[in-house]
Amino acid sequence: MALTIRYQTAHQTLRVVDRVEDVPKDATIIWYDFDVPNEKENEWFKAHFNFNDLEVDDAINGMPRAKYKSYKDYQYVVFHSIIGADYSPIALNIFIQDNILVTYHHQTLESLNKVVYKYMNTLDPELDCADIVILILDMMVDKYFNFVYSLEDSVYNFEDRHVDDRFNKMVMDSVFKLRSDLIKVKRVLFPMQELIDTMKQNGDLIIDDKHSLYIQHIDDHLIKQRNIIRTAQEMTNEIRENFESYTSFRMNNIMQVLTLVSVIFSPLTFIAGIYGMNFVNMPALRLHYGYYICLAVMFVIAVVLVIFFKRKKWF
Repeated sequence: MALTIRYQTAHQTLRVVDRVEDVPKDATIIWYDFDVPNEKENEWFKAHFNFNDLEVDDAINGMPRAKYKSYKDYQYVVFHSIIGADYSPIALNIFIQDNILVTYHHQTLESLNKVVYKYMNTLDPELDCADIVILILDMMVDKYFNFVYSLEDSVYNFEDRHVDDRFNKMVMDSVFKLRSDLIKVKRVLFPMQELIDTMKQNGDLIIDDKHSLYIQHIDDHLIKQRNIIRTAQEMTNEIRENFESYTSFRMNNIMQVLTLVSVIFSPLTFIAGIYGMNFVNMPALRLHYGYYICLAVMFVIAVVLVIFFKRKKWF
C-alpha cells in the first residue's frame, strides 16, 4: 500500500492530498495513514516526526501490546484488531500531536476504512483527533463481536452433540482447537480492557462528556465480550470433562467385562490344568465318559458364575 495524507477544514470534509505541501494552512486535522508502508515511507516516518524512537521502532518492526501513553507533546495508543479465521491480532499504532494524527499498521484495517468513509462523506466542524481515535476504537471493538459470537455458536453446537464411539475423537480435536481460539481472542480482549481503564484514568484523550460516553460504551462492549468468552471457556471445560467421564466409564465397563470373563475361566483353566498333567495314575483319567463329565462340570461352573454375577448386577 502506501502513505495516505488526509486533512479536514472547518468547511470541508476529509480530503486526500498527494503531498504534505498541499495541505491547506487552515486544516483543523492532518492525518497521516501508513497502510503497509515500504522502506522509504518508514524512513520518512522516522525523520518527519519527533516521536519516541523505541515506540517508532516497535510500530515498524514489532507487535506492541495494547497500551496508552501520554507525553508532554503527544499521545501514543496501540489498538489490536482481529484478522482472519486464525484470530491473529494486528496492531494499529496511533500517534496524536495537537491537530496531527498518525496511524501505522501492517495490514489494511476495515474499521479504520469505515471511519475514513464516514468523515469523507459527513462534515463535522468540531471534529478533532480524539473523535477519530475513539471512533476507530469503537468500530474495532464492535468487530470483535463477529469473532466472539462465532466462537459462542461453535461451543453451543458442541453442546448439542452426543459423545459416542464414532465421533468422540473428532469432537475432542475440534474442542481443543476451539479452546485455543478462545485463548487467542481472550489475549486480545483483556489487554484492550486494561487500555480502556488506563484511558479512563488519564483524561488527556477524553476531554469532554461525549468522549466519556463513547469510552463507557466501548467498555461495556468489552465487558460483554469477556463474559461471553469466559462462559464459552467454562462450557468447553465441561465438554472436556464429560468426554473424560465418558471415556473413563466406557473403559470401566470394558475392564468389568474382561474381569468377569477372566473370573469365569479361572476355575475352568484350573480343571484343565489339573487334567492336563502327564501323571500315569490319576483318578478318572481312564473313565469312558471322563472327557464329557469334565466338560459338563466346567459348563455348570461357568453357568453358576454367570447366574451369580447377574444376581449381583455386575453386568
